[in-house]
Amino acid sequence: MKQIKPIADASFTIGSDAQALAQVSISQATRTAYSRALVRLEAALDGLPVTDAAVADYVASLHSLGRSPATAEQVVAAVRFAARVAGQPSPIGAATDRVLAGLRRAGRNRGRGQVRGIQWEQADAMVALSADGDGSLAGVRDAAIIAVASDAMLRVSEVAALNCSDIVAAEDGSARLSVQTSKTDQEGSGAVLFLGPMTARRLEGWLDAAGIEDGPLFRRIRRGGHVGTERISARAIRSIIQKRAADAGIEGRISGHSLRVGAAQSLAVAGASIAGMQAAGRWKSPAMPGHY
Repeated sequence: MKQIKPIADASFTIGSDAQALAQVSISQATRTAYSRALVRLEAALDGLPVTDAAVADYVASLHSLGRSPATAEQVVAAVRFAARVAGQPSPIGAATDRVLAGLRRAGRNRGRGQVRGIQWEQADAMVALSADGDGSLAGVRDAAIIAVASDAMLRVSEVAALNCSDIVAAEDGSARLSVQTSKTDQEGSGAVLFLGPMTARRLEGWLDAAGIEDGPLFRRIRRGGHVGTERISARAIRSIIQKRAADAGIEGRISGHSLRVGAAQSLAVAGASIAGMQAAGRWKSPAMPGHY
């Protein structure tokens, strides 16, 4: 497990066991991103201490280099988290906060642009084209992946982690999906989500065609249509969404979040409240669904 180095004093005020638990309070992907951000910060400071003024100057330099506000925000979040892991006060103060606020305003048009949301009707078109387009087993699987991700507003990492035991059929033809852990549920409290009858049928069709009864729900398919035992990766699911969106003629920047974003947009069009969207998408804050 990649460790996040402390960024101030080398002496700790909490023990190693406490530090280890603090490390795993965030996802592996976030730990890796924070570690990289801290390495670049330390290289830029070249031995100077990490202070509020130093971080403020560093994020200002990122803006001068044309970096997006998100890049600077990640550095600040990494510094704050590293201080918490070490049991030390955060060096981030008013100077960094004000510079970051200015950077958000001045650099609001930077970055790769807003992710294109794939709304329900578009997801339905992707599902139909995937399942019926070439009649392949991969198409049946991809249709089920898209339908499940759109219906339940799942992140690609959550789709990849699903097991057969996480799906329970209901008498009315719908199904219930259990998400064991997620980005906003690191403690593993879990959530039970709804899958409509059409999605449940797509999922059942995939399991029947692949001959899967237990273990990972979505799996790699080898040449010749042979279904493996290993689960498909989040990166592969992201590529599937991008490919099937292109096949359906959906333009714009498509990412693994596009189905989730589009489902939130569809809920908004249908008249859902921000609180309702927040609950459906399992966001901790109303800021994201409010943005959509």
